[in-house]
Amino acid sequence: MAIPVPKVRVGNIEIEYQVSDYTEPWRKGEPETILFHHGYCRNMDFWRGWVPALARDYRVLRFNSRGCGATTAPQPGAPYNAGLLIGDALGLMDKLGIERAHWIGESSGGIVGIATALAHPDRLRSLVLCNTPFKLPDAVVQTYNVGEPDHATAIEKLGVGGWSRMTLAYRLDLAKASQAIQDWYVREMDKVPKHVAIAHHLMAAGGDMMTRLAELTLPILILTGENSPLARKDQMEDVQKRLPNAKLVMFEGYGHGINVLAPERCAAETAAFLKRQATQ
Repeated sequence: MAIPVPKVRVGNIEIEYQVSDYTEPWRKGEPETILFHHGYCRNMDFWRGWVPALARDYRVLRFNSRGCGATTAPQPGAPYNAGLLIGDALGLMDKLGIERAHWIGESSGGIVGIATALAHPDRLRSLVLCNTPFKLPDAVVQTYNVGEPDHATAIEKLGVGGWSRMTLAYRLDLAKASQAIQDWYVREMDKVPKHVAIAHHLMAAGGDMMTRLAELTLPILILTGENSPLARKDQMEDVQKRLPNAKLVMFEGYGHGINVLAPERCAAETAAFLKRQATQ
């Protein structure tokens, strides 16, 4: 039996979300909130492995972004940009009475988190960026076309699932992912409408957060696989040099997709990072 997942209206859409809070009921004060923002054409189930370790000490908020899961999808041709996604996340926080949160973003969810930190620094306590490129490598953007004139043509021709299968090695370390994980990953991405997948890709591929690093002042944790083709090692090391308040953790021997391939370690690194912030 499927367990109903709550929804709340934020602006003109219904957002599907889930709150996990296993903190002691006798503790003094409200627990701090962690907000999870998933990546491109994914959903909140991609965070499942993180929740048990973090929900004992924090209120954990997961949700499906615009057009993903059962959250309302925009009509074809409707605006779709980072500003809307920021508004959705902050609007959800407002509806739930959450003033500030630790933002944990995966891939493009991290890009949206960076944009939120720049536009609304008062709403975030910290940023945890997992598999997040500050700028997509040009070669990867071209590869996403998979032999078609552009990525939109590829998605229209192959479908989101077919296109995702052909480009999966950029999102998931296939040497470490079982066939079951690979198939599930593609199935979940295939649930997203084509026009949403195209619009989100355009938004993420056109961004360049490297030019605004100096404006980021909040604590930042960067988690990435040392062999990731998207969140590349050289770019992450450059970011760390230019952001003295950022901590970089490389997962040795891993490519992309550590959020689902090593969720326990990701959660442990995050918990240690948040604990250090609380004592400073």
